[in-house]
Amino acid sequence: MEIPDEEEDVPAARLHDLLRPEVLAKFDRAAFERDGYWVWEGILTDAGRQRWTASLDRLQAMGDGMIMDTDWAAIDYAARGLEPLPPETLTPEFRKKCCGGKKLGLLISNELRIYMHDHGLFGPEPTLVTRGFDSQGLMPEHFAPAYDAFILDVTSAHPQMMELFGKLFGARFVLDHIIMLNRAPGNKGAGWHAHPYRQGEYEVEDAIGEGHAVTPRFLQRQCIRTLVHPEGATFEEGGELGVIPGAHLYRIPYKWNSARPDHDEAMRNSWLQGKTHPVTGAALEIVHLSLPPGSMVSFVHHMPHHVGPRHPDAPPRRTLLMAYRTPDPEAEPARWSEGIPRQWVERMAAAEKLSPAARRVFAGDNPRA
Repeated sequence: MEIPDEEEDVPAARLHDLLRPEVLAKFDRAAFERDGYWVWEGILTDAGRQRWTASLDRLQAMGDGMIMDTDWAAIDYAARGLEPLPPETLTPEFRKKCCGGKKLGLLISNELRIYMHDHGLFGPEPTLVTRGFDSQGLMPEHFAPAYDAFILDVTSAHPQMMELFGKLFGARFVLDHIIMLNRAPGNKGAGWHAHPYRQGEYEVEDAIGEGHAVTPRFLQRQCIRTLVHPEGATFEEGGELGVIPGAHLYRIPYKWNSARPDHDEAMRNSWLQGKTHPVTGAALEIVHLSLPPGSMVSFVHHMPHHVGPRHPDAPPRRTLLMAYRTPDPEAEPARWSEGIPRQWVERMAAAEKLSPAARRVFAGDNPRA
């Protein structure tokens, strides 16, 4: 889905020298389909690393300010059909715990997040308080492109990024979701889990997957997650990604909607027992990835994965997750993908602020005019 420059008005925020072409060219489709992941080691240029880091730092500061400055108790939740926030979450001390990255869910319930996604948390009473920028009705962590022109460009239009996603998907892909995964020092990480394609209707087993249903074929319906690590994600600092090469061919969204207590030992002693790689025949094994600065990693959405704890003395780790998927031919016709905040994209489209490339990436599986 590379878009010729002459078709687009090149945005002022674009950094043309974003990716190293030689790293982009090394992509091995056969290896990706076999193992379910691909490391784009050191793919960001020095300028690209700096721009990514600056944007993610700025977005985190914006989100932290909104957490601390908003009068959450003054919002009329009942008028929106929402439950009010629990009183214990309204203290400055509690809200401070929600700052720094990957803890916003302690304050923002899933119900409230979905409301902001669909409708926006706007007036007339005091709502999201911003300092020096316009509120988009949702938190930056939940959709960074709404608050940063550089992130909007690289996730929807930048030719090098569209070439990268094209290698993963082919001619057409749609945005599933974008979320910041910044992790503060001491973050506990995440136990082994996976995610379903759309609502899970195409997976071959349930979310635990005690059986051994498997296919050696890389399936047509795929969601692929790409993590951007401008400053790396190494063993020395913690928070590294764990994957299981070949596990994606079992098509099991492991514990996607339940508690995630499993770490490596529990995974080896339970789910991995007896499972072999459908292509190579080798026993499935856990692989931990230590990624140098300027790296990205792409991996299949429904493959079990794990994030280790961040060391207490490590600096904050800035990360953006970009999840795209193949269009679902059986989806209902829709103007926009369900992963795009509806209230935001409709306002941007009405104001003619979406490029043709962004409209293609943001469009629904079966787009309607």
